[in-house]
Parts: sequence; C-alpha cells; structure tokens
Amino acid sequence: MDTIFYNGKVHTMAGRTVSALAVQGARIAMVGSDEAVLALADENTRRIDLQGRCVLPGFVDTHIHLLLTGEGFRRLDLRGVRSPEEIVARGRDYVASHELAQDEWIIGYGFDQNLFDPPVLPDGAVAEAISSDHPVVLDRVCGHVGAGNARALALAGYDETTVIPGGELDKDAGGKLTGVVREAALDQLKKASPRLTQARVEFLLEDIGARMAAVGLTGVHSDDLAAEGTDWPTLKAAFDALEARNAVPLRLWEEWETPRPDNLRAEILRQPLRSFQGSDWLKVGNVKLLADGSLGARTALLREDYSDDPGNRGIAVYTQAEMDEMVALCHDNDLQVACHAIGDGATASFLSAVEKAQARDPKPLCHRVVHCQFGDRALYEKMAALGMGADVQPAFVPSDAPLTPSRMGERTVESYAWKTLLDLGVVVGGGSDCPVEDFAPLWGIHCAVNRPRSHEDDTPFLPDQALTVEEAVSLYTVNAARLVHAEAHLGTLEAGKLADLVVLAEDLFTADPKTIKDIPVDLTMAGGRVTHQR
Repeated sequence: MDTIFYNGKVHTMAGRTVSALAVQGARIAMVGSDEAVLALADENTRRIDLQGRCVLPGFVDTHIHLLLTGEGFRRLDLRGVRSPEEIVARGRDYVASHELAQDEWIIGYGFDQNLFDPPVLPDGAVAEAISSDHPVVLDRVCGHVGAGNARALALAGYDETTVIPGGELDKDAGGKLTGVVREAALDQLKKASPRLTQARVEFLLEDIGARMAAVGLTGVHSDDLAAEGTDWPTLKAAFDALEARNAVPLRLWEEWETPRPDNLRAEILRQPLRSFQGSDWLKVGNVKLLADGSLGARTALLREDYSDDPGNRGIAVYTQAEMDEMVALCHDNDLQVACHAIGDGATASFLSAVEKAQARDPKPLCHRVVHCQFGDRALYEKMAALGMGADVQPAFVPSDAPLTPSRMGERTVESYAWKTLLDLGVVVGGGSDCPVEDFAPLWGIHCAVNRPRSHEDDTPFLPDQALTVEEAVSLYTVNAARLVHAEAHLGTLEAGKLADLVVLAEDLFTADPKTIKDIPVDLTMAGGRVTHQR
C-alpha cells in the first residue's frame, strides 16, 4: 500500500465518517477503521497520522478562468482603485517598473467604478493616459465592460462604423468612440491581443496549479479557450507535456467559450472529443455561452427594468433564435452547454432553448446555468424539471449584496437562491469565477453557510437561503462530480475512486461556522500524488 491516513475524521461525503483511508497508485484502496486499514500496510507504506484532523474529497471549482487567473498575478492590478486617476497612476507605475516589448499589450484588470465618486466608467482617455505607445485595455472586475486606448481599438479594427453582434461601443454626443466597450465588443478587443504559447501555458498551469493545490483544489472547470487564453491544441499539448513528466497539478474540465455558430462549427465540432471525454487529467467540459453581462455594469439581462435605471434591462447577447441555434448545435453533438446568465431574462432565454432541444432529443447532459443570480421559483422549477445544473459563486454575495437592493428592488428576495435550487433537485456546483473572486474553496463554503452582507458586515444576507456545512461542501465535491458525470470516479471518498482528497487542520463540520474560512489546508492529494503539504 502506498499511503495510509489514519486516526482522523474522514468525511467520505457518501453517508459515513470513518477514521482511516488507504491509497494505492492513483486510487483509494479502502476506507474504514484504523485497524482494518493499517492491516494493509507494508514496509514501504507511507503512514500519515491525522491526529484527529479532517479529510474530505478534493475540492473542485466548477467555474473559474484558470489561465487568466495565472496571468493576473503578472498584469496591471486594478482591484480596489478608487478613481480613474488612481488607474492612471497604477498604470504608469506598471510601465515604469516593467521591461515591456515594443508592441506588448498592457491589460489592467479589476476596477469597479461603483467604488468611484462619482461612479463613472473609465474610458479610452484614461487608457491613453497610461500609454499611447502600447495597446492598453482596462477590464472591469466582472469582465463584461472595459475600455481601450487608440492603439488597442485600431488593432481590433474598431471605428465609428463598427457593429459587434452582442456588444456595444460607446460613442460621445458627436458620434466618436469613447473607448468604452461592452460585452462581445470587449471580448473582440481582447482577442486582438497575442494568444498564449504552449510554453507560457505550461508555466501558468504549474504556477497557478500549485497556488490552487495550497487551498485544497484538486480540479477545476475552467474557461480558458476564450477572448483571452489559448486554443485547444496548445492547451492539450501543454497538458500532454505535463502528464508525461507527472507534473499536472490538478484536473481540468475545459470550457470552450464560443459566441457564435461559426466558431462552434469551425473549432469544437471539428475535433473528435465531446463533453466529459479526454484523459484522467484533461477533459472537454462544456461549451460556454454568454447570454448577458453583469449586475455591477447593469448589463445583466432582466425581464423588467433595473430598479435604479428605468428603461434599461441590460444586454441580450443573443436573440432567442440565435440562442436556440447554439444550444441545439451543442445538444445534438453531445456537448454540454454552460450558459453565463446572471439576469432572469438571460436564464429564461437559455431554459427555453434547452427545453426545445430536450423535447426533440432527450439527453442527460445536465446543461448548466452559470451564476444563476436572479430568477424566481418558476424558473428554478423549470431547471429541475429539465435535469439542469447551476454553477453558483457563493463569494458573489458579499460583493454584490450591497448593490442588489438598489438594482433589483423587490426581486432581491428571490436572488442567490441556492437553498431553493438544491431543494428542488437542481445540481448545484460551487465556483469562484476567479479572478473575479478569491479561488479558495473554504472562502466559498464560508459565504454559502454564513452569507455575509458585505466584506465588512457579516450580517446574513437573505439567511433563508443559507446552506448547511454539508450542503456547502457538496457544491465543491459531490455535485462538482455530478455536473460532469464523474460520480463513478470522484466527489466522494470510496474504494475504487480516484485518490483526490484534502486534509484540513480542523474539522469544519464541528468548527464555529464563522471560522471555516480560516481553517488551514494541511495537505492536498490528486491522483494519489501529494500536490501540497503545509
């Protein structure tokens, strides 16, 4: 036997708690009592005395941007800025402290204009003030609205006559571009920047993978084949290289972001793999569609006007006919769809398309609503009836709750309704949408259980929707596996399943719920290999 953990609290998430677990190769050989499991040991077995510590299935983030998160540690950081002037100051400091190649892009991420006084979006002039020699893009924390300087706009081919389906380019009173770009127009702008090379992808996977293993992650469902990131052949080659030297830090189910049918036909349908197929470490996850924008940018698509912006219902990236076509193409080709839908209008449009596809050809694909922040019981019941999943981000609560009542008014009471979704039978996975939020699963579990009203106020927001600790843990374990039909191999700690697990310094089931976020991760194991040890 390779490794034995004993004298602990092994929460299998399969209905039993035991004290010991044995690992042979990449899989769990046995779970049970100390006596039974230690009997499997030989002179080569690594014995780990848990000393009462807690073991759980490895955490899986069901919606993240892995490569973008890795790049974010090296980009212009705009998180927490309080004014356009601070953006310029940070940008100029970045230029002065980095040796930039002649045509290298400067991409700043993370500003939130709601922190400004007044809360005005930074425009092309702000980007231009950072540099006119380099293309500059400023990306809001939600990734749905931003700004570019003149060089960036020119490289994207933008002028006053440009029309981007599903996107907007703001203009001033004279009809000139302001530099502010929204939704698909921002995606197109970022696509003009250079793609990541295989060497860069390998570096990022190892670097960010180590950081994620340190917080207990053993897998992610990630959106990397998008406006920023890389392409499938490059990503697969990078993973193949890492697998060949046994250096893969975590499992990846790759989301394939594709905004239009032509992209789907030209890329995804021409390669042989379909959803949930691939190696043990890299699989095709789903096709990601973007149906709307974000709450903070008031581009999430609502069925009724924003309460604080009469006449505005957000942005519809697709018409209903376009949404129907995209979902049908994926469904008919055995590709799961994960649709970014924050507003109830976007969710309703997606559900209508799924309903048509399933009526024509029923399949257990578990199509997923990503974010699923706003809706009502009728929408949630429809999701359950269609056998759908939801990728929720518990950490959105403290970030968005201060804005939600003003934006949504009376509709707030049915928002972030994870308890309702679970009770109705929707498969709910937990993610971070990092770099939007912190990727630490224990922070997400804390937010799901305690639902803090803000980062400064731990008063519960809509406490009726708070989850139990077991329900919150299931978002990152059992349900994460169910979303990608991996229940036979992952999600619980049982004999024969892959040895993906995390050891916590304290038992989060008996700890004070307010302290869950602070529990240290002592060890992470993926496929029988230790990927982190404190």
